[in-house]
Amino acid sequence: MASESVRVTVGHRQRWAVETMAVAPDDQVLEIGCGRGAAVSLVAGQLTTGRIVAIDRAATMVRLATRRNLGHIDAGRAEIRCAGFESADLPTEHFTKIFAVNVSLFWLGDAAQLIARMRSLLAPGGRLYVFGERPSAAHATANLAATELLLAAQGFATTTSSVTRGQGRVLTCVIGTPVE
Repeated sequence: MASESVRVTVGHRQRWAVETMAVAPDDQVLEIGCGRGAAVSLVAGQLTTGRIVAIDRAATMVRLATRRNLGHIDAGRAEIRCAGFESADLPTEHFTKIFAVNVSLFWLGDAAQLIARMRSLLAPGGRLYVFGERPSAAHATANLAATELLLAAQGFATTTSSVTRGQGRVLTCVIGTPVE
């Protein structure tokens, strides 16, 4: 697990997530739980022929994310939908990158079924990125281990990374690549 200390500004979590994913101009990206749309803005800003589809179950968050990203939506680089992941109408084998930041989806309900669905949405060679922010290194280590086990049990090879931010909070990422 790689770790480094950095000074953090507002939005660092989303910037770090987008940098970690190394978004390419033609990527097809799915964000699960887009909140106010900060990551949507960062991802869409790197796309030319690619597109990001962002979903959130909260109508208020979808309104805020849509308002924030009108230019990207109008340009065809972003689509924001009010939907839960379980019921969202999404194309199979389409997304080169699927990500979630601080989403409880992985710990509530039938995680195996949800991860199987994510796997079915990934294009060949696609990757799943599970980001989290934890209050301490001990919480981060436990979260990384639990997420790795969960993804490995569903047929993913995993790698992890983390970065410590102000006040001891730790940003984490487990990257899952489907094993054929």
